Amino acid sequence: MKVLRIILLVLCLRVGHSVPVPMYDAQMDDSGSKASEVVATHSLTTKGCVGKFSSQEVYVLNVYFTEEMPFQSFMLLNLEISRDSPDEETPEKPPVIILNTNTTVVLVLSGSAVTHPVILTHSALFNIPMPEVVAKWNVSQENLPGNSEELLEWAKANYLEVTFFAELKNPKKIFLDLKKDKTGPETCVLQDNFHASNILQAVYPAEEVKTLAVPNTQPVRNAYIIHVTHQPPHPSHKVINVNVVIPNGPCTNPPMLYLKSEEGYNWQVHGLEVMGIMSSGIVTLGPFETKADILPETKDELISLARSKIGGGLKSISYIHVHDAESVTLPMSCVEEDIKPVTTLQPEDECKKMLESTIHKLCNEDQLIVSMRKEVMTVCNLQSPEQISFEDPQCTATIDKDYIVLSTSKTACGSMVLHNNIMNNIFVRRGEDIIYTQISFCLIPTIKMEVFQNSNYTLPTKLFDADQVIYVQVDTPLIYQSNIKCDLSAGDKTLMLNRSRTDAISEQLSWKFTTQGLALPETSSAKLSCKFCYGYDTSLDYCLSESLDVTIVNRSQRQGLGMESVLGITFGAFLIGALLTAALWYIYTRTRSSFKMQPVPTIPGGSESSSTNHSIDSTQSTPCSTSSRA
Repeated sequence: MKVLRIILLVLCLRVGHSVPVPMYDAQMDDSGSKASEVVATHSLTTKGCVGKFSSQEVYVLNVYFTEEMPFQSFMLLNLEISRDSPDEETPEKPPVIILNTNTTVVLVLSGSAVTHPVILTHSALFNIPMPEVVAKWNVSQENLPGNSEELLEWAKANYLEVTFFAELKNPKKIFLDLKKDKTGPETCVLQDNFHASNILQAVYPAEEVKTLAVPNTQPVRNAYIIHVTHQPPHPSHKVINVNVVIPNGPCTNPPMLYLKSEEGYNWQVHGLEVMGIMSSGIVTLGPFETKADILPETKDELISLARSKIGGGLKSISYIHVHDAESVTLPMSCVEEDIKPVTTLQPEDECKKMLESTIHKLCNEDQLIVSMRKEVMTVCNLQSPEQISFEDPQCTATIDKDYIVLSTSKTACGSMVLHNNIMNNIFVRRGEDIIYTQISFCLIPTIKMEVFQNSNYTLPTKLFDADQVIYVQVDTPLIYQSNIKCDLSAGDKTLMLNRSRTDAISEQLSWKFTTQGLALPETSSAKLSCKFCYGYDTSLDYCLSESLDVTIVNRSQRQGLGMESVLGITFGAFLIGALLTAALWYIYTRTRSSFKMQPVPTIPGGSESSSTNHSIDSTQSTPCSTSSRA
């Protein structure tokens, strides 16, 4: 019941409206609130376009860094590039990536594309510190134009057409998915505020961050305002993900979080920290949903609202403004109490940091498993793993190789199930004191697998031809928590499926494949399987699987005539025809010769009434002849 009371506190912290008060006594303060570390992820580009894929994929990124960025001697840019595995039976031209920038950039490359051939052309300002990572790439340097319009024309002049172009400003990380899209426009034409959905996402710092210190004699909590605005054309997503992190939490006095965006946008808050929330749309927090509030529109009004809600207990208000965010990562901080001396606080901080960074929660429909690294014993000065337990102190941890493991069923050790979540408390004790507690809140994962006939994933099927390109989609929250192995088994033959990168915030995996070359019989019953195994080095065999029965029809194995048979029949038919023609000609010539050799019979005098004879006689008469008849 303690778990339920803590979760319900999240809902109870929601407060009603009051009249905003002015912020005349607030001062600027850029330290201590963690708000400056906020990052947002979205697919909006300054300029961009797509073109129809023809014979070779060409991707162009023109990256600008403005003077407002914290320049040192160079900028660090992470570029994660993914692509489908190339078809070895059908050779294709490697994709082309063109990179341009306006300042010195150290480029860190990663993703599935680094193991496949790629042609990379970059400007002189890009530096690749680890060329061995892209050993299969053909890397060259060019003097590229800085203007996006000119750069697009340069790419078209050298490669005829451009598959994708994006101009980006101040990204921290870029996710680029190389896709052969044959449904796009005939040519790439630049558009302002172009949404590069399903092709590119980038991580950016917040557009504006301001932290105001509020003078109070006894400050107990901080307040955070996330203001997300969207530029037309508005993106298709209507849910904004907020990932909350409190490094020095859980807080004795939970912070307040205000979420503001345009009408029609809702919020998904991730993180088990207790906090009060007010929002302009519906908020989903674990299994709970909260109703929308009416929030003011401007920055000053939002700050005044936050001040009025907490009053004398407020230490600081952080206002964060981001554009077009699909997800926001928000570090928060508790108001620290300066009661404990530094000598005793530091070990406790190290213990909490170790626990927060190593605790992993796994669950299925029947079981909850919590694991943490064995170093916790040393850092937290524990004598036995039994000092770590669930809600029921009799359910203690054990050592498994390099890990400390807690395991229970969904109905034991104080566990409870609420809205498809298994919940329990984790306690760490030293003597009689509880030095750490955390709510274990594990969503029971689901796996949904479907097979489709088209790349838009709109025509589901369970029957397909061996030569047909088939698209598989798996929907599960396990994507970012486990090692994934998927395959197609037909008899004694197995086809491993290579996953293409999904959207950074997506819970879907997708493949495309063909079984051509497996030499399957005419009709095969096959099984498409996916196994998700948590990648923690324990002896526990903790995997979740899902399978789908399909039927494969191999039309090339059906009874028919090969080329040799067809040629044999054709030649036989020709030979028979020639022999028949020769036989008919022989019969004709023999018959004609016999006819000519026979004597003409003498016709005796016959009756004059014979019209035939008369006709013959008349025909054989000439002017010089004399009729035999008187």
